[in-house]
Amino acid sequence: MQDTTPVYTIAAHFAQITARSVFLTGKAGTGKTTFLRRLKEESNKQVAIVAPTGVAAINAGGVTMHSFFQLPFTPYVPTYEGRKNLVSKIKMTSIRRKVIQELEMLVIDEISMVRADLLDEVDAVLRHFRYRPNDAFGGVQVFFIGDMYQLPPVVQGEEWNLLSQFYKSPYFFHSKVIEQNPPLYIEFDKIFRQQNERFIHLLNEVRNNCLSYESMRLLESRYQPGFTLPKKNNYIVLTTHNAKADRINAEEMGKIKNKTYRFEAVIKGEFPERNFPNEPVLELKENAKVMFISNDKGFPRRYFNGKIGEVSRIEDDRIYVRCEDDPDEIAVVYETWTNIRYSINKQNNQIEEVELGSYTQYPLRLAWAITIHKSQGLTFDKAVIDAEAAFTSGQVYVALSRCRTLDGLVLLSPIHKDCLHVDPHIVQYGKNKPPVEMLNDQLEKDKKEYNIKVLLSVFDFKLCLGHVSSMQDVIKENINSFRADSLGFTDSLQASLYDMDFIAQKFQLQIAAISHQATYDQKYIQGRIAAASDYYVVQIDKVLKIIRQSPVETDSRELAFEFNESLRMLYNELSREKHIISGIKQDYSTERYFTLKKEFKNPVLNVNAYALYANANREQTEHPDLYSLLKQLRYDLSEKHHAETHGLIVSTKALIAISNYLPHSIKDLKRIKGFGKQKINLYGQDFIDLVVDYCGENGLSSRIDEMPVKTKKKN
Repeated sequence: MQDTTPVYTIAAHFAQITARSVFLTGKAGTGKTTFLRRLKEESNKQVAIVAPTGVAAINAGGVTMHSFFQLPFTPYVPTYEGRKNLVSKIKMTSIRRKVIQELEMLVIDEISMVRADLLDEVDAVLRHFRYRPNDAFGGVQVFFIGDMYQLPPVVQGEEWNLLSQFYKSPYFFHSKVIEQNPPLYIEFDKIFRQQNERFIHLLNEVRNNCLSYESMRLLESRYQPGFTLPKKNNYIVLTTHNAKADRINAEEMGKIKNKTYRFEAVIKGEFPERNFPNEPVLELKENAKVMFISNDKGFPRRYFNGKIGEVSRIEDDRIYVRCEDDPDEIAVVYETWTNIRYSINKQNNQIEEVELGSYTQYPLRLAWAITIHKSQGLTFDKAVIDAEAAFTSGQVYVALSRCRTLDGLVLLSPIHKDCLHVDPHIVQYGKNKPPVEMLNDQLEKDKKEYNIKVLLSVFDFKLCLGHVSSMQDVIKENINSFRADSLGFTDSLQASLYDMDFIAQKFQLQIAAISHQATYDQKYIQGRIAAASDYYVVQIDKVLKIIRQSPVETDSRELAFEFNESLRMLYNELSREKHIISGIKQDYSTERYFTLKKEFKNPVLNVNAYALYANANREQTEHPDLYSLLKQLRYDLSEKHHAETHGLIVSTKALIAISNYLPHSIKDLKRIKGFGKQKINLYGQDFIDLVVDYCGENGLSSRIDEMPVKTKKKN
């Protein structure tokens, strides 16, 4: 996008420094895709991008809504029973659950294709797995991006017979969650694709199904039923069905007598065929008309998604394309598309993208014809439109708006009023757009509220209570498989957290009341933060100590794993809360909050509910906290030295001996079995430094002289 606009800047501020959910729309070519890309690159928040289809997800750099939330493909009924049935069937792994819990912003691209019941499913899942049943989308900020005048949601007749009992229309804005919690409506209004004001005005009329006589005459002037593609041209035919586009491409390709070259895509890992961006075996000839299907990542940018040219030559398995008005031909390079999933960094809880597979191919496809559906989001200098059989709402508008100028437009079929299926629900929803002045006022208000909301979130223990609830459920459902005092342990944890949360709610109400005043003393609020920090650091430390002394045991490896995951997440969450609360004691700001959150590293928790493991460690380890630190050091060293197993660094028996006898020197360490000359030279001092620091902080001395001395057996 050449420039940003005031509305673009406002939208960016809502994304970065408020918690406001936003419906971001705009006509074709207004910069929505650019905004999404920049949002992903520049946001401080934990962001996930989803889309309703695989192709849309790949293009947006995200994943499908169904895969991210593990949703079924059946219609959803927004009732209590419907919600209960949905969450009971979702099998959410601990990693997926953690990603959802860490999420701060959800971006839904191509929102026009998202059905109302699908969005209510997303809302139900977020509320349930984030343990925030009373907050829309579980408290996550949501950006809905798309143009409602383009491709609509797909709903079959039988499905609508059921859904129409609950929804006014299948569009996302008639979902229950949106009706009860409407997002702010922001429209990008500067069109970068079309430069002709007369054409822009015509498109607006098509968009709203109100063609004037003058605009109808303009469209009629572009009607050329006998038009044939000239040999040298950069026109592309937009049609309604794949079969017709394929036929046109095959016919035109057949007219070229040059040699056919085949280029096979390199597909690695998981990359579903339905998401391929072009043909896996790309057949081209010199003089074939092609279209680029990605943007040039180099500088200066030589091509963009939708740019049309002609294959000028193919040499040494390299494709060269010449485009009209470009002095130089383009040496095309391979492009790689990735299929990702979201995961969580176990060290710092940051959401990360994990590549599942990739698709590498020349970013080209034959360009004599393309479907209107596939043309959404593309830009053409010249387009031939055959929209006589347009079969979904908005397809005529999508086709017309692909073209830069009216002069570059050719209509093979006339545009009649009955081709313009503009749903009155969409027109009505468009009236929610506020003026720019109101957006500015709302932004200032939301910035202040966000500053306070982030502060209050630090003193919120709902997620911690949710983890305890998960542990209680595991024990209650398998009560005979756990040690007798296991439930009592989780009940005591819950009671401690309830007490903390009760006081936190009072603190939240106090801060909220102060913040709602027209003017308030920031120093006074900082003083209240400092007092709360002193209290909660002590209380959290008490709970962390209780967790480290967990008596919970079971003979079931599977149940132990499930319990351990929830206990570990609770321990990490509380440790992070303590880190952030301590860090904002003297100086709170949202910037400080994000810095503290990103720099936090999860501690090691040396607790295992699996009876065999728990008993062995309890009997052998006299300083469990030190033992945990030693295990973490071993892990870090194994990563640094690329050891395949931690045991290659030092054995568990050696760690237990170190934690019990507390060696303070290399000489002491030599007495620990498993530390030979090579290991001592490589990382012996790392272990000594850790032990010495720990002993200094806890008033301990070395006990190496108490270590039994093995005598050699006489032959």
